[in-house]
Amino acid sequence: MNPNKTKFLFTLILSICYLFSAAQQISKLQLSQVKRGYGMFIHFGINTFNQIEWSDGKLPLSTYNPDQLDPDSWVKIAKEAGFKYVILITKHHEGFCLWDSKYTDYDVASSPVKTDVIAKVAEACKKYGLELGLYYSLWDRHEKSHDLKDPQPYVDFMKNQLTELLTNYGKICEIWFDGAWAKKDDDWKIPEVYAHIKKLQPNCLVTVNHTISIDGKPGTIKQPTDQQTGDKVRFWPVDFRTKDPNLARWDDPKIFDQSGKQEYLIFEHTLCLSNRWNWFQKKDNLPARELDELEELFYWTTANNNIMILNVPPDEHGQIREHEKNRIFELADRLGIRGGGKFPAGPTNLSFKLPVKATNSAKNDKFDISKINDFSMETYWTAGDTTASVEMDLVALKVINRITIFEHPKSIDLNDSFSTLKKYHIDQFSIELMVDGNWKTVYMGDEIGACKIIKLPVGYNASKLRLNILHSKSIPSIYHIGISNDTKKHYRKVLAK
Repeated sequence: MNPNKTKFLFTLILSICYLFSAAQQISKLQLSQVKRGYGMFIHFGINTFNQIEWSDGKLPLSTYNPDQLDPDSWVKIAKEAGFKYVILITKHHEGFCLWDSKYTDYDVASSPVKTDVIAKVAEACKKYGLELGLYYSLWDRHEKSHDLKDPQPYVDFMKNQLTELLTNYGKICEIWFDGAWAKKDDDWKIPEVYAHIKKLQPNCLVTVNHTISIDGKPGTIKQPTDQQTGDKVRFWPVDFRTKDPNLARWDDPKIFDQSGKQEYLIFEHTLCLSNRWNWFQKKDNLPARELDELEELFYWTTANNNIMILNVPPDEHGQIREHEKNRIFELADRLGIRGGGKFPAGPTNLSFKLPVKATNSAKNDKFDISKINDFSMETYWTAGDTTASVEMDLVALKVINRITIFEHPKSIDLNDSFSTLKKYHIDQFSIELMVDGNWKTVYMGDEIGACKIIKLPVGYNASKLRLNILHSKSIPSIYHIGISNDTKKHYRKVLAK
C-alpha cells in the first residue's frame, strides 16, 4: 500500500477512536453550550470612557457617563447577527461594577448614569430569546480585601457579589472568570466559589481563563496550540476551557487530566471584532476585521465542538457603532444565519500536512515551511527573501475550487496594554495549479492581508499548487494555506453521546 495512504488510514482510525472516546464523555450541560456555539462578548465599563484597556481602580466615577445608553439595542443587534447568547462584562480588573452592588461603592449607582446595565441586558435577552453569560474579573484593583494576606475575606466578597449576579437577573448560562494571575492559584479557592455558583444556579457553566497548565505546575499557562490529550487542568472544577485571544488547533484535544480522572473540556474562543485587538471601544472609529478573515475564523473556532465569542463593544455613548454593526450583519449574511439559523461548517480543508516546499525560508526552524499547513493557526512560515514560491504536492488528483491564505503581520504596539496595529507586507502574488502536467496561473492578486478567500469559478483536477509571492514590502510570513472543493453547504455537527 502507498505509504501516504497507510498514514492517512492510520490517522483516520485514530481520529475516529478519539472522537468516539470524547463523545462518550461530554455532558448534557456541555452539549447545551456547544449548541449555543456563537456568542457576542460585550466589553463596556469605566475603561470605555478613558482610552484604556486595563485601569487601576482609581479612575473617577464621574468619567462613566454614557449619554445614549441603550443595552436593548445591543441585544437586538446580537439577535439579528445570528448570535445565540451574549457574555457581558460585569466587573473588569479595576473593580467597577455595572450593577448596584451592596458590597462596593465603585459601581454605576455612584456614577452620573445609574442604570443597572446587567438588568437591562438581562431583560433584552429575555425579550429577544438569547441566553446571558457573565464575565467577572477575579482580580479587583479597587477592593481592599483583595490584597489581604488572608484570601478568605476577598473570596467571601466575590461570593457575595456572585450571589447578587446569580439571584437578581434570571438564568445565567455561564460565568467567565478572568485575572487569576494576580494571586497564587489556590488563593482564589475555586472549589468553594464553584460550589457556591452551582448551589445558586446548577446549570450555569463556569470557567477560569488560562485553564490548562504546563505539566501541572501552578501559575503556568499552556497555550491552546500546544495542548495535548491528558494535559493537567490548572483550575478545578471548571466546565470548559479558555485562553484569550488564542486559537485552538484544528485537531484540538478535549480530554484533560484532573487528579488521574479524564475530563472533557470544550474550548471557548474569544476574539475581537476590531482589527486593532482592543476589547474596550476607543473614542476614534477603528476598522473592523475583514469579512474573509471573520468567515474563516468562524469555521476554525466553531469546529470540533468548540465555540466562538466575538467582542462587539459599545462606545462612550452606549451605542454599538454603525460600521461594526454592519460588519457582523455582513458576516451573518455570508454564513446564512441572519436573524438565526443553523450554523455552517466550512468546506473540508484538504491541505493539512501535505508535502510542501519553498524556494527559500528563514533560517530559524521555528518558521519552517511545514508550519504553512499544520493544524495550528498560530504557527507560521517566514520566507528568506521578499520574493518566494511555495509548492504543495496534492499527493493524488483532487478537485479544488477554493483557496484560503492567512498572512502573518508585523504587529505594532499602540501602548494601551493590548491594542496593536497590523502591517501586512505582500502586495503582489499569484496562484498556479498543475493540471495534466502543466502549470496554469488561475489567480493574480495584489494584497493578501489578514485573510484572502479565493473562489475559483471552475473546479480543477490539480496535482500541485504553487503560491508565488511576486512582491512584498518586507519579508513575508504565512500562517496557513487551505484548499478545498466547495460544492455544497456543510453544517456544523455537534458530537453527542
